Amino acid sequence: MTRSAFLLGFCVWAAVLPSAIAQEAKPPFVPTKILQADTVYIDCSVCPRGLAVADKTAFKELRAWGRFRVLTDHKRADLIFMFSANPYLGDYLTRDGPDKRPVFINFTIMTIIDPHTGDSLWTDSRRWGSWRVASATRDLIEELRNQMEDRVQRWTVDGILKCAGTLSYSGLASLTPEEALSKSEWRVQRIPETPDRLALSSPEAPEFCRQARLVVGPDNKITALEVLVSQAEILDVGDILERADQFDFVSGKDPQSNKVSFSARSKDKGVLIQFSMEGHRSVLSRVIYSY
Repeated sequence: MTRSAFLLGFCVWAAVLPSAIAQEAKPPFVPTKILQADTVYIDCSVCPRGLAVADKTAFKELRAWGRFRVLTDHKRADLIFMFSANPYLGDYLTRDGPDKRPVFINFTIMTIIDPHTGDSLWTDSRRWGSWRVASATRDLIEELRNQMEDRVQRWTVDGILKCAGTLSYSGLASLTPEEALSKSEWRVQRIPETPDRLALSSPEAPEFCRQARLVVGPDNKITALEVLVSQAEILDVGDILERADQFDFVSGKDPQSNKVSFSARSKDKGVLIQFSMEGHRSVLSRVIYSY
């Protein structure tokens, strides 16, 4: 590397470094895209010398956490967890070859990148030197974990059951899609390429089902209300098990995805609460209210 190239790289590094330092004082915001993600790819491609331990440490911590599935192909992942000693320049998709900036391992920086756009979604750092890279990596992942848990919406069984028979939507039972679309009091819309579902919303509905979908049965009549749940929403399985006398439980495996799932159906058959298994976690996936 020529002297001029080295000085240029050092100046770029020094210019963006204050932002990384500032982030130690103020935790970054965790956007919804991270909360809803399921899979990650760990990138430590520019991790020389002591920084290389970040790769194995991150893999171990993420596996123990169980929140994300770690993939070996960044193109298939929802997120990229990149570890570096230099701040991210936003060029993951556009850079030509590896980062050629000089690496001084004073910082361990973790940046979460959108693999489709190359945008930085979350980043923070620890100025713990080259001897404490493993500890810094663990601390950054723990920080992310705590922030994500603070952002999730925690539902209770009672909160979910409030939607059963809600007056906001009960008037749509047994209507045809055309009839439902003509009702101005409900915000009903078609969903492209999904003829057996209609989207609707109502500010008067209970919080859990203010955004929902109508299920159209084989006879072209609305038979149920469906609420799809994001990764940012959780229901503790223990809440249902404490009320096991009110539900029937069924488990199974999807023959196509090979994913294990289980459901709890109310004794009156009116409410179906479905969970999918992500590693060792039970993830609330959808709730169906039959009319």
